[in-house]
Amino acid sequence: MTIYSPTPKTVLKAAHKLRSGGVVSFPTETVYGLGCDTFNKSAVSIVYKLKSRPRNNPMITHILNTSWVNTLCTGWDNRCQNLAQHFWPGPLTLVLPKKDSVPTEACGGFNTIAIRCPSHDVAVQLLKLFDGPISAPSANKHGHISPTTAQHVEDEFGKQLMVLDGGPCEKGIESTVLSMVNTPTVLRPGSITPEEISKITGRVETTTTTTQTNSPGTTGRHYAPNTPTKLFNKDDVETHNNGAVVLVIESAPKNVKHVIHMPDNASDYAKKLYASLRYADAIGATQICIENPQDTQRWQAVLDRLHRCC
Repeated sequence: MTIYSPTPKTVLKAAHKLRSGGVVSFPTETVYGLGCDTFNKSAVSIVYKLKSRPRNNPMITHILNTSWVNTLCTGWDNRCQNLAQHFWPGPLTLVLPKKDSVPTEACGGFNTIAIRCPSHDVAVQLLKLFDGPISAPSANKHGHISPTTAQHVEDEFGKQLMVLDGGPCEKGIESTVLSMVNTPTVLRPGSITPEEISKITGRVETTTTTTQTNSPGTTGRHYAPNTPTKLFNKDDVETHNNGAVVLVIESAPKNVKHVIHMPDNASDYAKKLYASLRYADAIGATQICIENPQDTQRWQAVLDRLHRCC
């Protein structure tokens, strides 16, 4: 297996592979996922094993449209429907009580399920041809940097996986995860902000945790390069380590050989972040130094990833 151009023939091949209990990597607008049949416990187990993923870390179940939610969850109400109308397909994951028919193995052992409707054309084609929900965490080893290109997936797993190449991911970081079990609560920040959500649902709570919850991506160390990584304030980004890679927005560090200039707006920064961290790992950097972005709501998802990777 290797990287495939997403032609009708290869996407159909990927759907057949899922149907036979295999796993496939496919692109979404956030990051590349490592997908399997939600209802196939054996296939779910393969994904966890491939990623070395703790069994209490739930996966996100990807669906084609809202007509699929009734087979997966309970508690789908007008709030959920309004959120779906505004943000689906797109980078918003909703957490709701799961149906008894959904294997707890696909949900990290929790009685809730994380669901989202991706917008990437290749993901949509795959869901149509598979004709069922696909559970998929990011296509990387547990805790490592999420992949935003097909090559990143192959770099992570070699040629053992079938990877559908949908080009670089549009968003570059994982979806916003919103629990709808009680009061709407953001469990993981993403490109859709609490402010945007509150316009649909009213009051929205947020939580910051470094322990595993019923949302993926909440452990203390996550999205992390192999290289030791540190955050610095704008005026302190300076290193005499020639082997360091420095990611800057406004700073002009001295005595640095490898400088990556990052965008000064959150969405473009997010799109470039994981590829930059993977580049630093690939060239054998001895340290990664990252200038702290501004602490505003628009930057919260990026700051979350930076603090966890450090």
